[in-house]
Amino acid sequence: MYSFWLFLHITSISIWAGSSLVIAISFIMLKKHLGSIELSKVVKKMTRMINFLVHSSALFVLISGVFMMMDMNFGDTVRPFYIAFMERFGGGAILFSLITVSLAGRKLVKKLTILEKEGSVIKHLPSINMYIAMNLVSVGFIVATIFVVSFRF
Repeated sequence: MYSFWLFLHITSISIWAGSSLVIAISFIMLKKHLGSIELSKVVKKMTRMINFLVHSSALFVLISGVFMMMDMNFGDTVRPFYIAFMERFGGGAILFSLITVSLAGRKLVKKLTILEKEGSVIKHLPSINMYIAMNLVSVGFIVATIFVVSFRF
């Protein structure tokens, strides 16, 4: 059963990190051209779709990580540092990503909806920058966790 949870864990991490990085890069390129209502609708749909991917894959990472820790069954022995780091920092990164990316995405979609109803679209929204930043910070946390776990510090 451990190998199933490991497969699910690694696959979910790949989807989580990849979708966060892709949306950040896409929005960096798109924010230069933001100015039409059609592009605003595309950004809103992309945000909703990527949030679904990021949140569901991060949740699968958390669930599979918990089951993998239960399968390891360390008992009363001291866990290696990389396991404790993965458990604590990785869990914190998941919670950070779920909370901040969803809040920044909701703020971005709400701002774009308000601007569409008014009929005006601002070329450069601070909420896009915040959404990009939260996705990049999440990717940084993922890479840091993978680095520590891969080298088994």
